Amino acid sequence: MMQTLASAQPDILQKLIFGDVPAASEAAAWSDGLFLMITWFSIFFFVLLMSLMVYFTIKYRRRPGVPAEPSPHHNLLLEIFWTVVPSSSMLVMFILGFQGYTSKVVSPDSAMELKIQGSKWSWIATYPNGATSPETQALSRVVDNENHVVTEGKQYPIFYVPENTDIKLRMMSTDVIHSFWIPDYRTKMDVIPNRYTGFGFSTPILTPNDTYVHQETGQVMPGRDMWVFCAEYCGDDHSRMAATIRVVPRELYDQKMADWSVKLDPIDAGMKIWTQLCKTCHETNGTRLVGPTWNSVKNADGQFGFGYEALLEDGSSVMRDANYYRESILDPNAKIVKGFAPAMPSYQGQLSEEDIDNIIAFIQSVSDRNPNAGEDSESSDAGETEGETEEAEAGSDS
Repeated sequence: MMQTLASAQPDILQKLIFGDVPAASEAAAWSDGLFLMITWFSIFFFVLLMSLMVYFTIKYRRRPGVPAEPSPHHNLLLEIFWTVVPSSSMLVMFILGFQGYTSKVVSPDSAMELKIQGSKWSWIATYPNGATSPETQALSRVVDNENHVVTEGKQYPIFYVPENTDIKLRMMSTDVIHSFWIPDYRTKMDVIPNRYTGFGFSTPILTPNDTYVHQETGQVMPGRDMWVFCAEYCGDDHSRMAATIRVVPRELYDQKMADWSVKLDPIDAGMKIWTQLCKTCHETNGTRLVGPTWNSVKNADGQFGFGYEALLEDGSSVMRDANYYRESILDPNAKIVKGFAPAMPSYQGQLSEEDIDNIIAFIQSVSDRNPNAGEDSESSDAGETEGETEEAEAGSDS
């Protein structure tokens, strides 16, 4: 019935309203059909009422020498009619709309749960096995002179889901209110700090026409991409807070889960977290963003990077060591670097101790004072000498 409700309408009107984004599920088709039904209902009564108004304006217009007809002050049957009929129509719309709403927010018990985390300005999806997708894609793709695929612009995460599967989203924000919007499913839901929200959807069965081009290899693969956007204004990069839901065959999804469950070394794992969470505000190339850069660079704002002193807003200074970065992740307002606003959210409870260790390992790796660089082992005397030298350099830089 849901599919019939949508397909019964003219294709031209459906394309005019929804564009080239087809409904990805029966629940989405139900939303299309209900929206079109309300649209036709509104068009019909608009034309009817405006036509009657024009007709009555002409028929009962005042004419010279003709006395105006007396206006009846009360007609019980007419008043009952124009009250009951519109109210009944609204009741039908409410019932159909409530059915469509419940089909999206109430998921089957067997639905696969996907945890969604929103933060300024990115999305992270965590799978049931604890894995997160390291894959990204750019909004635009070009081919260079050597026929290589080159990506341009910001990289957006790709969330893989298996075809013909019920999915349940459990969502929470780490900072402000966001809204997880999937146009193909005609559904969006607010993502709120300190509270879980969510909705569900069923992935379609893929057809031979459902393919995507792998961004790195250029290979055509079976699957269907659906864009995700933030539909609640959340700050500077709100319009670029996007992701891709990629529906793939079950065997490809299982392979992805097996590959991503392989433990990464600390630097690679930290880089993945930086790409997903931190890159929007902290660069590693010296660029000033919302927060300080992580690599070793000296500019008008001061000296940055692991192993260098940070000048704080209160006039004091602190060494950027492991303890400093750990505190900044869990309590970012404890020490505010001079010249930067206290805009970073706390990741207390969001990141495990292993995650924090991995992030610090990555921060160390992009600094020229990385304590893990160089030879694997040195004598204690050499280590002490190196430490004294670094302290002297830090003093001279500050």
